[in-house]
Amino acid sequence: MSSSLSLLPIVFIPGASSDEASWEAQRSHFGGTTVNLTGFDNIGSMGDYVLQQAPEAFILCGTSMGGYVAFDVLKKAGNRVKAAILCNTSARADTPERKRQRQMEINAGEDAYRAARQDDSHYHAFISRKSAGDKQLIARLRAISERVGYSTFKRHQQACMDRAESLSYLSEIKMPVLVIGGSEDTLIPNELQKEIADGIAGSQLSFIPDTGHITNMEAPGALNDEIEEFLKAA
Repeated sequence: MSSSLSLLPIVFIPGASSDEASWEAQRSHFGGTTVNLTGFDNIGSMGDYVLQQAPEAFILCGTSMGGYVAFDVLKKAGNRVKAAILCNTSARADTPERKRQRQMEINAGEDAYRAARQDDSHYHAFISRKSAGDKQLIARLRAISERVGYSTFKRHQQACMDRAESLSYLSEIKMPVLVIGGSEDTLIPNELQKEIADGIAGSQLSFIPDTGHITNMEAPGALNDEIEEFLKAA
């Protein structure tokens, strides 16, 4: 890493319906901390909590919903963030159709939540075709889903539905930024991640082959390498 950034901790922010386990491989490699947001139902409150837990100066790394939280943190205290890594995320607010989909999933209730997550095919939306038969990865995803439960799922869906757009803010981001995602992310397509990189002057954009929406768990070594190279050059 560059001499200045090498001394700074990385604060990792999980995606929706997830917890610290999702960033386990990155924390083992880089150190730092993962902020647990399972009790929150509002992106603004999540951002406030991240800032309470983070040191005065730090590197910020968020995936999916964690990216929405990262934008909130940057808007509130961007001077404290010395570099940002935005994984598998979007700067747009939810469309009306996406909001309806989320509300339908909430309304289906806890029994439906649990039943869906017992089927391996449920997790195929989050991973690449190559990983569809990876029983170990799916078991890890299922364990997270069961641990955080329907209550966290409901809270996080509400937070995502209510989030503000960040497209209009991108030009104000001045620190080094890496935008990274999976080449097969169908939940947040690559063009939405490219949109972020195009809006942040000097940012870097990378897509990891054969990965979907959970690049940090599906290809942890490749993601770690990309982050390491980014921080060395920043």
